[in-house]
Parts: sequence; structure tokens; C-alpha cells
Amino acid sequence: MDKINRREAIKRTAAIMGCTLSGSLISAVLSGCSNTSYSDEWTPSALTQNQLQTAADLAEVILPSTQTPGAKDAKVERFIDQMVDEFYPPAERDLIIDSLEELSRSDFADLNFEDQTEFVSQFISNQENRDFFLLFKQTTLMGFFTSEIGVTQVLQYDPIPGEYWGCESLDELGGKTWAT
Repeated sequence: MDKINRREAIKRTAAIMGCTLSGSLISAVLSGCSNTSYSDEWTPSALTQNQLQTAADLAEVILPSTQTPGAKDAKVERFIDQMVDEFYPPAERDLIIDSLEELSRSDFADLNFEDQTEFVSQFISNQENRDFFLLFKQTTLMGFFTSEIGVTQVLQYDPIPGEYWGCESLDELGGKTWAT
């Protein structure tokens, strides 16, 4: 069996996570998205600037930039802000905001990547922090793998999947038209 690296493990996990995602995440994905989160005039609607920066740093610990783009490259923190503002129920919203506030008051942002990783390991030793981290990690992965960068630069991407058979008879193609 071939060994896989961390990035490949995360990609495989994201591929099978559809059955384990929270209802809020599924609702957000099914409701579509807007392009406003990439405009230069964008401002957070649920998080403070400090919380947003902490979310960006924590997301980068989960999906760091390596040979492929990371969470900060995909602006995952903006997706997280939108999720907190529009989709999470009050309990999850409060958990995210309170935990990000707690992290933003710590020295987390001032640490280097290795120390941030160790800090997160210690931070999630508390059960409530572990619940926050699981929700945050799901949101980070969903935000990244549904972003333009995640889809086009990390995952396999074909803007027009399948082949086009313009002048073939329907009988040659199996007798039925395609639904998708």
C-alpha cells in the first residue's frame, strides 16, 4: 500500500465527508454562493477583524500552503464568516465566535506555524474546544474544496465533464437522454 501525504489524506477525507457534514454546511452548499466574498470592499459580517484573522490563521494550520494553495489563498476565513452569519444555528454560531475570540486573545497569531500546530493540539484537549475544532475543521474543508482555488488547483477539474457526441444517434448512445 502506498503512503499518502497529509494533503492527499485531507482530499480523500473531504471526498467522503458528504455523509458526515453538519446540516448547516449542507444547507450552505445547497443554497449556492455569491461572488461578493472576493471583492476588495468585503467586510466581515459576523466576526470581528481579530476573530477573522484568527480564523484565517487556524484554517491555515488545517490546510497549509505547500506545493498547492492553502486555506488563506482560498480566503476560507470569508466563507467561515458567511457560515457563522447566515447558516449556523445560535449554538454553533456562539461556539465559533466565542472560541475564535478566546484564540484571538491568546498569543496564537504571534506563533510560527509549528508552534501554532502544537498550540491547537493543546487547545483541543478540552472537550468544548474539541467540538469547536471539529466544526471549524469541517467548515474549513468545505470552504476550501468548494472555492475556485480548491476546485481548479487542488482537485481534478474539468469545466465540461464528459465527451460531446454531436451527431450520434440516440440508439448508439444507449437509447436514453442524459439527465445531467
